[in-house]
Amino acid sequence: MQYISFYKNRLPFKPRTNVVIYFDVTGIGMKRYYSVINDYYDRIVEEFRRGGLEFCFLPRIADDMDLYKIYRYFNPQADPNGFIPHINLYKDSDLLEYIVAGYDARYLNPGLIQYMGEDFDKEETYTYEYTPLSHFESSPISLIKLYVNHHGNTGNLFEAEDSAVEKHHLETGVRYCDAMGSSSNIAICKESLDEPSVEDMMSEVQMLVERLRQSGVGEIALQRLFKPTQQLSRIHIRYGRIFLPDYNNMEIKMPTLSKAIYMLYLRHPEGIMFSYLPDYRNELLHIYGLMSGRDSHEDIRRSIDDVTDPTRNSINEKCSRIKQAFLREFDDSIARNYYITGERGEAKKILLPREMVTWDMPD
Repeated sequence: MQYISFYKNRLPFKPRTNVVIYFDVTGIGMKRYYSVINDYYDRIVEEFRRGGLEFCFLPRIADDMDLYKIYRYFNPQADPNGFIPHINLYKDSDLLEYIVAGYDARYLNPGLIQYMGEDFDKEETYTYEYTPLSHFESSPISLIKLYVNHHGNTGNLFEAEDSAVEKHHLETGVRYCDAMGSSSNIAICKESLDEPSVEDMMSEVQMLVERLRQSGVGEIALQRLFKPTQQLSRIHIRYGRIFLPDYNNMEIKMPTLSKAIYMLYLRHPEGIMFSYLPDYRNELLHIYGLMSGRDSHEDIRRSIDDVTDPTRNSINEKCSRIKQAFLREFDDSIARNYYITGERGEAKKILLPREMVTWDMPD
């Protein structure tokens, strides 16, 4: 049994024990194994699933994804009909810079690596079990079956997990399509409610980016590959709707009460501590009335009482939904300028300079 260690503070993704990664830092596997794995890819993935494992073959994952959608997630100002340069999502040598010193790359043949745990020696490292593909028979299906028999879990954990998820969503009235499948299958099959959960608000492209992160393309690599824009858009509030003119006039959608809270914070660039929200109850009620065009009903008054009560968790829930409304549309490196943020015990605020905010709404 062989092992390879990676520097913990350098590896750009968090390891998971149920993920088996195709490992080829020298590139020789492109001729010997790539075409075979690619031809049998669906069957190989299924064999891993039967053993409760997930196969990470980044060249194929990159091919299966809509990289233009992901590019626009990091660059919302891009022309929707424009051309983007080729994005090299995966290079065989990418993992070399993260391997602990002492390994001779010439002898690191193509293989499979699976996370085993952390080592605490002179420098914290992640340890992976390394299984060269040359140890197996030439048949890729026989190879995978043999690997899964030795490393997989008893029973089909993916089926058990899917059943639990399906059961939960049936109980709550929500059904999700397979988030780890192709992008065309990623969907949320629930009618929109006034206050959906944060998970309900996830967009297809957000799931794609999350899948890349979980599959070994970490935060550093994503930032390097897609180069998030440094250009911030103005915000234009038009009759209770939120538009970003410089991001192709994108509209940020969120539930009405969350939107009223957001506009309250836009009106107060100095920020508001959660403990002081009771002082802003009437202003929030006024904003809500302007947006709805009618006097607030008793249930709305009760909701505003809840959200301005610092002893309850309602304001944290609404702020999470506000944050998610922006993360649906673009990466956090951009979104953090727009949602409500702040350290514990300090005034919460929106960082965007107020000269970038225009209003087309009654006072």
